[in-house]
Amino acid sequence: MKSFKEFLAETQVEKDALAKIELFEHETYKLVPGSKNSYRTDPGNTNTMTLKHSHVYAKPKGRGKELYSVNIDGSGHDGSSGTQIPGSHADHFRSLGYTIGQDNILESIDFSAMGADGYELVLLDGA
Repeated sequence: MKSFKEFLAETQVEKDALAKIELFEHETYKLVPGSKNSYRTDPGNTNTMTLKHSHVYAKPKGRGKELYSVNIDGSGHDGSSGTQIPGSHADHFRSLGYTIGQDNILESIDFSAMGADGYELVLLDGA
């Protein structure tokens, strides 16, 4: 008796679906100009409280290690806070409307620009 997966593999529906997935993947991942690094952009989601963001990978088509991910506001996404990204990457994402600081560090805070009024720095010890 054939499994459901084996049955689907023999049908034209399966072949058409695979072709569409490959086409979608091609459209999903784009190269960062001047590099072999690829990225994909995900929309914001009010349900999960996430902003529009992009995931950047070491190789084309989303392959290889994820190097970092950046939110549209220039903050790090999925643990990328504090990551300094290459200048060419930062310039590319700026051209797409991302607000990345001039130091190219994701989610950096410029204390000198904040001023002393109205802010308090609190350090919490988890011990």
